[in-house]
Formats: sequence, structure tokens, C-alpha cells
Amino acid sequence: MKLAEVWDYTGHLESFYVKDNTALSYKTNEPYMYGHSISPQCYLQGPVYPWLWPDSYFLNLRDWDGVPPKDTSVDIVLYVNERVGLQNEHYEQYKVDNIRKQFPNAVIVGQVKEIPPAFNSGHLTLPERPKNRVRFFNDCDFVNIPAPPAGRYYNTPYFEWLQKHLDKELVCTPGPTNVDYMFEHYYTNEKTNSIFAYMPHTHHRRGTTQDFADHIGKKYNIPVHRKPIYQDRRFDYLSSHDFVNLWRSHLWHFNLDPTDTQPGQQCKQVANVGSINIGGVNDSHALLFPDTATNDWDVLEDVFVKYLEDENLRFSVIENAWNELNKLFSFKVVRESLIKEYLT
Repeated sequence: MKLAEVWDYTGHLESFYVKDNTALSYKTNEPYMYGHSISPQCYLQGPVYPWLWPDSYFLNLRDWDGVPPKDTSVDIVLYVNERVGLQNEHYEQYKVDNIRKQFPNAVIVGQVKEIPPAFNSGHLTLPERPKNRVRFFNDCDFVNIPAPPAGRYYNTPYFEWLQKHLDKELVCTPGPTNVDYMFEHYYTNEKTNSIFAYMPHTHHRRGTTQDFADHIGKKYNIPVHRKPIYQDRRFDYLSSHDFVNLWRSHLWHFNLDPTDTQPGQQCKQVANVGSINIGGVNDSHALLFPDTATNDWDVLEDVFVKYLEDENLRFSVIENAWNELNKLFSFKVVRESLIKEYLT
């Protein structure tokens, strides 16, 4: 079994292949990391699928002038085509038929990466992209939403609109999380009774996290910690490794992200290291920590106090999140889902 994850364009990472569970750059054949990788053996988000099967890889078509190298041994191609390839002047170059020629024995699965408002937004907005995306998906063998079908992400209005314009059914398979690696390297049951107030880079996703963390911290005399922000440094000055180490020892992880069109990668990491997520309406918040998947301060405070006063309940919450994380997002489950939906 062999998989190729192909993106039409990204300026954030280069093409790589996975050998012995390590990402290696096609340019240098050396271990490769980018901003959202915690090591060459573990990417927290982005192209994670190549770790599912030996000899799989990721291709940024920017590195190949839009034409991937031919590979007759690939069984499944996950093709993300959202930027350059949906522009009218480049559509023919990036169309599905050209991908088929390079992977003649593979099923071509159109992969949803971004949805509105992130898709086709800001300075990247072009009027033809939504229509060309429908055309692209209809040319694929399947269309994959990388999320569990029971979650909030799938039930956003965009997918209802998209389904009406497709000649095939949208299929949900969960996006992979390297649960075993994160557990081995970052899980700890030695937690301090303290709050980490999470602050994402995108301002509209911060919600009321900081204010609510301060409110709870002051009222219940619990220390509140944050990532230090400096005027003379980039927001992401910490490596992913250092950032996870910054918050993983705190029992409480506050993240009142108001965006229900996000899968919630941060919350998956929280469950992976054995902490408790408080707040937020991302997909994984509701799946892993359902009792606190809201931004209603009254509801959150009520649940928080119950957790605070009951050690057995806290353990149950952490255990349930861990079990659901494995049941929904582990490599084993994602492998089985892809094979079931696209290869049988």
C-alpha cells in the first residue's frame, strides 16, 4: 500500500518522502521539518498522511513545475487543489487528468483542506475559484472531508452547498494524528493545578480565552500561564517542540475558539498529553471534550468547578478524551477508513 499526498501549491513547505518514519527532503535527502512539525518524525498538522504507509510521500507541485513524477506503484492520491490550480489560467495544467497520467494505478481523491471563510479569502480571492473547485471535485474519483462524519465540521453550511453541486457523495474520513509519537514524547501525568491560556496566531480565533482564564484564575486562586509575546519577535518564535513543552504540564488548557469551521488540531494535542481542554467550538472540542465544548462562561465555570472538586471525574474526562482520540484519529483508524472508502 502506497499513498501520495499532493498539493497544488504551498509556500510553507517543500516536497518530502517518508523513510523509516522520518521525513526526508527530496532536495537534500536529509531529515526535513517545517513550522508545524515537532520533529522529522512527527508533523502536528499539514501533510501527515505520508506516515500511514511505508514509502509514501508529499508533493508540493510548486517544486515540480506543476507536474509530479510518474509513479505506477501509488494506490491512492490525496489531491489538494485550492490555490494556483483553481485559477482559470492554470486549471488545465493542474487538472485531474494530468494527475491520473502520472499515477495511472491510483484512485484520485480530491481532498478538502480549507473551507470558507479561509478558502478563497483575502488577497487570494478570485471569482472563479468556487466554480473551478466544483469542477475539480467532479473530475476526481472521490471527494474526501478529513473529519469524522459525526462532528461539527462536516455539518457546516458550506458542505451542504458543495454537495448540491457535486456528482458524487462527499465522504468523511478522519484526519490522522500521530498519537503514539505524541504520547511517547509528551504525555505526562504529573500535572500542576494551573491554567494555560492558549492564544492562536489568528486574532478572530482567540475569542474570550484570555479574559475567561483570568476570571477563573482569580476567582479560584489558580495560576494562569501564557506564551510570552514579544514586540521584537515573530509570534511563532518558539519551535513546536518548545511550545508543547511550555503547556503540557498544566492540567487545564483554556481555548475558547469561536470558530466551528476548524478541525481543532490543538485540542487533539491536549488530549494526547493528558490535559483537560476548557472551551471552544472546533470539531475536536466537541468530540473529545463534549462537556466543555462551548464558550458560555456560566456553563464552563459550572463544569470546571465540578472537575476541580472531583479527582475521579477529572481522570474520567482525561481517559475518555484519550480513548476518543485513538478511536477517531489514530493512524490505524485512518488507514482502515481510507481503505474501506476508496480501495474496496
